[in-house]
Amino acid sequence: MSRMEPKEFVLAGVVMKRLLSGDETNGQFCLFENISGGNTTTPIHVHAEDDETVYVIEGEMTAVVNGEVCRLAAGQSLFLERRVPHQLMNTSGRPARYILIGTPALFDRFLAEAGHELRPGEVVGPPSPEEIDRLRAASPKFGITLLPDWPAPNASRDHSP
Repeated sequence: MSRMEPKEFVLAGVVMKRLLSGDETNGQFCLFENISGGNTTTPIHVHAEDDETVYVIEGEMTAVVNGEVCRLAAGQSLFLERRVPHQLMNTSGRPARYILIGTPALFDRFLAEAGHELRPGEVVGPPSPEEIDRLRAASPKFGITLLPDWPAPNASRDHSP
């Protein structure tokens, strides 16, 4: 058994600390402790080959699952089944900390390609256009389909010449 050092990544403005990778679980699952600063929104997306489970440790999260809104407070969890459109948000203005489990392990490899390692002293904010482009490029490689435009066309992309 090899034990990897926890690594922290950033994706869609969320800091994701990898606690267990697929390499450590024989591909069965990957485990993350995530921190959202209070203004994060993932794209609405669908996983073709993996499920996600979310458990809120502190703060609150909102999930939109197949068009239905579900609010999660500390101590609550939610299973996000593959092939079902979903989105995770923290628009409370307050930090939230939550566990994310990907089954089977696929999300850890996606995160390594779509996100970036947290740099020392980095202040995490909304994703840059380059980060959004990287997420869009990596998604199909891992069976993830992004649904509507994300972020909204005027939100963080500058379309001027």
